Amino acid sequence: MARTTHEAVTAREIARFLNSELIGEDMVISSPAALDRVRPGTVTFIKNKNVSGERDIPCLFIVPEKSEIREGESAAYIKVKNPRLAFAKTVAKFFVEKPSRGISDKASIDPGAQLAPGVSVGDYCVIEENVKIGPGTSLDHHVVIRAGTVIGKNCRIGSGTAIGHEGFGFDFEEDGTPVRLPHIGGVVIGDEVEIGAGCTIARGTLSDTVIGNRVKIDDQVHIAHNCEIGEKSVITACAELSGSVKVGERCWIGPNASIIQKISIGERALIGLGAVVTKDVEAGRKVMGLAAMELRDLIKIKKMTGR
Repeated sequence: MARTTHEAVTAREIARFLNSELIGEDMVISSPAALDRVRPGTVTFIKNKNVSGERDIPCLFIVPEKSEIREGESAAYIKVKNPRLAFAKTVAKFFVEKPSRGISDKASIDPGAQLAPGVSVGDYCVIEENVKIGPGTSLDHHVVIRAGTVIGKNCRIGSGTAIGHEGFGFDFEEDGTPVRLPHIGGVVIGDEVEIGAGCTIARGTLSDTVIGNRVKIDDQVHIAHNCEIGEKSVITACAELSGSVKVGERCWIGPNASIIQKISIGERALIGLGAVVTKDVEAGRKVMGLAAMELRDLIKIKKMTGR
């Protein structure tokens, strides 16, 4: 169980958790802190291997492996490969309270929904029939899960998110009248997925919309019908994925990016801030800009035009 910010842990315990050794004297660590706000009994991290300045405050620094540490300092140190990652894990383990809220009596849950043990449901959530939610998954307040949605274990879904509603698809009569195409697919979400506040994920037209394991989705993201998001990909705030977009594993989609329907994004690709993607992106590529150009081509054009 995680400790609250009012409980304490020793620097040696943190070092043991990070599979590293403690350099300096052991001490009680009561809370995390920003680098410029350290005080006695706090833990912070330094990304640069040059650990400069006076370290006479009795606190704990998580630093890069090749950092040089002076003797006789009041501070203690833990050397790791990735200080920011190690700090994040430390805060999550020891300093974040994780109360088990349970299921709110203000939620509306259909009798046909299947909620595994340990599921947490906030106030005014709506969970419709034939929904399946795995153990340890948490729904914040005002989440709507529509019929036929499947959510894996240990997922987190933010307030105001709607999952499994009908997608946006129309054909037209000869006089131009739009006729809605029914969507009878579902949404399948893997394990350890995080979905932020105010997101919308539409169900598939005939087959399912699929979100892979450990995908992380920021606030106010729209994912349209029949999209497939590969494992461990990250989609940041206000991105929009149109229908049937395929995103490979471990991709990064930047804020406000827009991806037109039926586009494929190869694994480990990076889509930059505000990119408008109108053609497939190969694995490992980095694209950005209005036409989602190759980064190196965009830089050349900027140099040529002086912009």
